[in-house]
Amino acid sequence: MAHRILSIHAGYDGPNGFVDGYVGRPADGGPHPGLVVVSGMGGLNWFQREITRTFARAGFVALSPDLFDGALPEGRATQLHYKNSLDVQRTVENLSAGADFLRTLPWTADDAPIGIVGFCLGGGLVLLSLARTNTFAAGVVYYHSLFPDSEELRDIHVPMMCHYGTRDHTTPIEEIEAFRESLDRYEKQYELFMYEGVGHSFLNPNQDSSAQRAAAAAESLERTFAFFRRELGAPAGTQGSAAGQDDAPGEP
Repeated sequence: MAHRILSIHAGYDGPNGFVDGYVGRPADGGPHPGLVVVSGMGGLNWFQREITRTFARAGFVALSPDLFDGALPEGRATQLHYKNSLDVQRTVENLSAGADFLRTLPWTADDAPIGIVGFCLGGGLVLLSLARTNTFAAGVVYYHSLFPDSEELRDIHVPMMCHYGTRDHTTPIEEIEAFRESLDRYEKQYELFMYEGVGHSFLNPNQDSSAQRAAAAAESLERTFAFFRRELGAPAGTQGSAAGQDDAPGEP
């Protein structure tokens, strides 16, 4: 059974100024594990809001920082321009500050380990956040399309889980294998899952309406929930599920 949730506009002061955001959390008092949820190139759109609520339904206090300072880029070319214009280091610092913000909320413990999960652009930002800070206790990467220098991966010292589709032209198998080889070379702790026959952004039901995509999305989320429960501590109350995530429209 999924948690009943509350979702609310949020914001916090980071090292580079005010960061707008969105929080979803279980409606009961907690405490619950905290997650920073990092969007793709669509920014804090409806999909990102709903995937944030999905993590809340599973028993996490989930924060989605606004990567683009209120802009909601529309159209693939515009979204790619925003993506390629992003100040990556500034964003990593703001994501790290998001973890500090979560710990100030009454729904998480003051010393709670915080996880981070991201999609597409956000998946790459997860890797950089794990490599450039010691803020996060665990990270989940979905089909990252920002590819850090392999040397940066050497500085990751927490467990990771990674999800990819076999028909992804944005994050092709060659990139995934090179990434896997780097993680193995540096002896990193990770799990990597491939989902047969699905493409990029397979969490998003707008990508296609196939049962195969829906099954991959649900399976990956259950694996992600279990991973964070193990690494961050099980949420209070019921465990929740992936139910409801396929109602999420919008770009990832």
